Amino acid sequence: MVKEAQGVWVRDADDNVFLDFTSGIAVCATGHLPSQSGSSHQDQADRLLHMSGTDFYYEPQLFLQEAGRPRAGGRGKENVFRNSGAEAVEAAFKLARYHTRRELNIAFFGAFHGRTMGALSLTASKTIQKKHYYPVVPGITHIPYAYCYRCPYNLCYPDCGLFCVHWVEDTLFRTTMPPEEVAAIFAEPIQGEGGYIVPPPEFHKELYKIARKYNILYVTDEVQSGMGRTGKMFAMEHFAWHRTSWP
Repeated sequence: MVKEAQGVWVRDADDNVFLDFTSGIAVCATGHLPSQSGSSHQDQADRLLHMSGTDFYYEPQLFLQEAGRPRAGGRGKENVFRNSGAEAVEAAFKLARYHTRRELNIAFFGAFHGRTMGALSLTASKTIQKKHYYPVVPGITHIPYAYCYRCPYNLCYPDCGLFCVHWVEDTLFRTTMPPEEVAAIFAEPIQGEGGYIVPPPEFHKELYKIARKYNILYVTDEVQSGMGRTGKMFAMEHFAWHRTSWP
């Protein structure tokens, strides 16, 4: 039982001290109780603890939205704030189907997107996560991720020519999934529960080109890898991603 925490250290009820490698399950990337933010927290608590952004706007929310816009490429009209990663994925899942009027989606083996029903349906990390919850949301096809160390196609990068990417168009779209009926491809820039898998540098950009060719949305789930955890604000920046630089 955890009693208190400071920085990267966590103390339990028996005064055992642990190094928190999980950053409070990825929500304390700045460390526990960072001293530089303490006064800011107290000041905000003295003003307002919570007000739903769907009912009223308030200054910190607007500031965060404006601050985040240029980091996301500067083209987005707004950011949608959610309480958890699962809620964010659910929102993206619903938005993709609503916007495209398509019912099919693609996700990856090894993916973890959350435990709510839509996010769980996109997840393919461990069978225990879906046990007793079938039927899940239909219309989702899982495909192999670019796991070069243990290539599911028994090929070797870079001699493979990114076979795992071209397989989507050459085989999947030709035999199983009509691309004009696919709403979105859901991908983690770096897979988390799948084994912390870093794909080849060209992987996301080449897969995005295929998605764009068929007007398929490309949804990147950075709940685990984003917000500076990989050394950049968004993990996709490691793959030469920027909304103004991609086609």
